[in-house]
Amino acid sequence: MKRRKFIGISATTTAGILLAPKLLNAKKDLKLVPNDRIQSLEGDNVLIIIELFGGNDGLNTIIPAGDSEYYNLRKGIGIPENIAVKVNDIYMNPALVEGINNEGLKRMFEDGRLAIVEGIGYDSPNMSHFRSEDIWLSGINPKSNNNVRLLEGWLGRYFALKLPNFPLEIPEHPLSIAIDGTVPLLFKSDKGHMGIALTDPDEFYELGKGLTPIDSMLTGSNYYTEEYNFVHAIARQSEIYSTAVKNAYDTGKNIIAGNVYSPNTLSQKLKLVSTLIAGGLKTKVYYMKISNFDSHAQQANADFSGQHFTLLNDVARAITEFMEDAAITGFSERVTGMTISEFGRRTYENGSRGTDHGAASMQFIWGNDSFVNGGYWNNRPNLSDLDINGNVKYQTDYRVIYTEILEKRFDATTDEITQVFGESFLPLNILEKRTSGVEEYLKPRYGELVRSFPNPSQGSGVISFDMYNPGKAIVNVYNINGKEELTLHSGYLQPGYYEMPYRLNKLGTYICCVSVGKKRYNTKFVVIK
Repeated sequence: MKRRKFIGISATTTAGILLAPKLLNAKKDLKLVPNDRIQSLEGDNVLIIIELFGGNDGLNTIIPAGDSEYYNLRKGIGIPENIAVKVNDIYMNPALVEGINNEGLKRMFEDGRLAIVEGIGYDSPNMSHFRSEDIWLSGINPKSNNNVRLLEGWLGRYFALKLPNFPLEIPEHPLSIAIDGTVPLLFKSDKGHMGIALTDPDEFYELGKGLTPIDSMLTGSNYYTEEYNFVHAIARQSEIYSTAVKNAYDTGKNIIAGNVYSPNTLSQKLKLVSTLIAGGLKTKVYYMKISNFDSHAQQANADFSGQHFTLLNDVARAITEFMEDAAITGFSERVTGMTISEFGRRTYENGSRGTDHGAASMQFIWGNDSFVNGGYWNNRPNLSDLDINGNVKYQTDYRVIYTEILEKRFDATTDEITQVFGESFLPLNILEKRTSGVEEYLKPRYGELVRSFPNPSQGSGVISFDMYNPGKAIVNVYNINGKEELTLHSGYLQPGYYEMPYRLNKLGTYICCVSVGKKRYNTKFVVIK
């Protein structure tokens, strides 16, 4: 019965090489590809994604202390300056620090290991938890068109690009793991699931043990053959991955034994991630979710304790413990982590000591200080200049961060990133690549690698640069939110000096980016009227 149950739930709990026609009619065994041999995924970088589901209140996470409008809008739950924790020139909710070893996120921020990115959001924000969550996990913004179905995740699409022969060829270890009961949209692609879901490695192993059929796959196109090959493929892949996870877990739990983790759910999930990394699992992405951030009522007590405080304290404690473990165990340089949340909260409290669904918010990005440019990114929220719904206006599209992850951690090209999102975005440069020695393609002229003239312009100008080495160049112009406005060129260029005209109708600040090979060269310019 265990095995039958396993087959029944495989579609949602394991890798899901599901409904793949080229596999179902093939008489082939699955081919395993070492994770470090998959196209452009060489290396051992690991991404941790923590979803704060329900809509985290960014204004009560990083406090705009000193802004009188904040306290006018939040007379009951606005956290006073003398209660907030000052770190350099920002103020943190005390939950991010209190009772946590080494002062929690305060110390990480001071050490340059934590970036706080303000004003993350997207155009035409959706106020539904589940629709907005799908937008964040898919990496696609259909704006106000709710009829657009979001069936694939941004990581699922990218990993599918890296595995052109999937599912006939699969990674030897799962590319992605959700510490959850089901595979999230984040890992789904049109080829199947690019990851697995599990909560207990021992149970996962018992469900998968001995599932591989003795007989080979069948040929033909009849119903029986398709069903048989379907089950055969799931069973084989499930046993491979359950064994890989079990072996890593058994090895890793001895390595991290004695490292301290709190009993809260998120800390225990990150402890499992640490165990698998230490045990040698070559998984690239780990995802987990913590709920109850939907704080319509009793978000904070009169003493500013309460539900939101507890949730933030659990998040900060778990991140701190995990990174301390990573430093002790020796994999801190490999790890980059980030939080996501489907939206923020309204700027004003609602009369029930809570806040309603908002729009733009903030997020944390953390890792080793050599590869994360810690600090406070973007401008502080302008509470005197809100959108028509009374929400903080967004400053940076959420896919700007995803672009940086793909480029700096998974070696994605500009073309691949455009395939994933359907459009191009400009990174903020919060992350540094762990590799060095990347070839230079441009040489300075007039003291600049990329030049815009005139600057400022009245909407028409020229972008110039001097190619030192040949290569495929993509020349884009982005707005200040990191979204693409123009593509001036996409194609191979020989060495030489180039001038490319542009025309823009809106005033504002823009960034021109010349992408060649694995390098980006930027210049900023202004359009006035």
